Amino acid sequence: MTDKDEQIRSVEVLERLSSIGQIAAGVAHEIRNPLTTVKGFLQMLRDEHDFKYWDVVFSELDQALVTIQSLLAVSKPSLQSESPTDFSLCVELENVLSLFQQETYRIQFEKKWNDKSTRIRGKRNQIKQALFNLVKNACEAIEATGVIQLEHHRTGDTVILSITDSGVGMSEESLSRLGTPFFTTKAEGTGMGLAQVYSVLHENHASVQVESQPGQGTTFTIQFPVSPIYRDQDGGTLRMSNVQLMQSDDIREFFRINQAKFSELLEEQAATTFQIVSQSKFVTKQDLLEHAYQITELVLDGLTQDIVEFAQERGAAWAKSDIPIISKMEWFYALRKVIWLFLERFYSDKDIDAASVFGIADRTAEALDNFIVHFNVSFTKHREEGVKTQKAMIEALSVPVIPLLDEIGVLPIVGTLDNERLHMIEGRLLEQLETSGMRQVFIDLSGAFIAEDVDMSILDRILLGAAYLGCDTTLTGMTARVARMLLDAGDGFRTRLHVEPTLQQALQKALHAR
Repeated sequence: MTDKDEQIRSVEVLERLSSIGQIAAGVAHEIRNPLTTVKGFLQMLRDEHDFKYWDVVFSELDQALVTIQSLLAVSKPSLQSESPTDFSLCVELENVLSLFQQETYRIQFEKKWNDKSTRIRGKRNQIKQALFNLVKNACEAIEATGVIQLEHHRTGDTVILSITDSGVGMSEESLSRLGTPFFTTKAEGTGMGLAQVYSVLHENHASVQVESQPGQGTTFTIQFPVSPIYRDQDGGTLRMSNVQLMQSDDIREFFRINQAKFSELLEEQAATTFQIVSQSKFVTKQDLLEHAYQITELVLDGLTQDIVEFAQERGAAWAKSDIPIISKMEWFYALRKVIWLFLERFYSDKDIDAASVFGIADRTAEALDNFIVHFNVSFTKHREEGVKTQKAMIEALSVPVIPLLDEIGVLPIVGTLDNERLHMIEGRLLEQLETSGMRQVFIDLSGAFIAEDVDMSILDRILLGAAYLGCDTTLTGMTARVARMLLDAGDGFRTRLHVEPTLQQALQKALHAR
């Protein structure tokens, strides 16, 4: 099969899967409304009639509604109202990979970025979610340790991204059904993740090819069209040679009269940052432009110390925002590029010697380098202080035993539960039990995510310590995964472990016992 035939087949597969998703979503839409109505009436009945299987009924209903919502997302991906922008796949992939830091102990990520400046046009957050799902699937396909290779390059007007894992691989039959709603090779999968990936790629005019063999891993090769404004240009870097600027004999006046073009070029070169900032509550697009003007004026005036102080102030302010530092870096390097363009245009018709040119270049480079160095130092310092403050607050609030009745309390555990947090709970819970005199505490795990390497013997110590203080403990919100972890931990729990399916049921029993 030729490359052209393969591309045609890939497009046909995406269109077919998209059609299947739309049909399935249409059916899902018709089912969701009556199911929601049924759930509402059942909730009314539950208030009036006691029935021991209500929890099972509502659990199954909720699962059905979640599945239906996933089907709807296949034909109508989230962030549907998002506007297309020009952005770099390399930048988004780096952001995605930063979310898999916990996997680096068993998986080696090998990256090969070529043509990094090339940009595609699409719904950035949609595509980022699709990339996240593909990397997640690659991680899950590797059962123990392995390698994930990511390669990015440009061929003509196409950006090609490949993601290769050394996992279990797939058969020809599985490949032919890949991306179809409800088809999955995972024991506990729903088949919705890849269906949504295919839908997003189709919507953003991308094609995908998959190669796999059992036991030899899988390769996803995705082709995106290069953004129209970056086509016919070397390496995908936007040429600014045709930019028209008004001339002036005074350099400050030159920058001032061309300020609108300055802003336009800066937004063009740092499009991803401006898109992220548009969704932030702390920084605005106008802030970025004003900061750029201030830096430019300081550079032109040669006020290095003022640049250092401004960088320190900006680093502290940026550390308090919700925007990653990589976005600030994109903005800064775009600013550097635009300033150099303006300087080149201003001095292009001036009669100056080589020594003067190098002097201007040195002073400008030194000023801009000073800004970025001191910005990074200030950002890192204040971000670390913020993290320490947040950690202290979390530690202070991470073991809140909520008193309900005399001698009865609830400890809701929300978020990741690892060994460090278990040790914290052990110390603080026992202290609270000693001072409060509680005789019964319900530890609710329904909102907790138990880390893979958690030491369950620490939980056993907590239960034993509570018993020593005359307090009965009951675990609620138990999942099958946690149950298996407890079984693997041995027999130590069995004499102390009391369990109820839900916190509500546990409290009802406690109230009836009174």
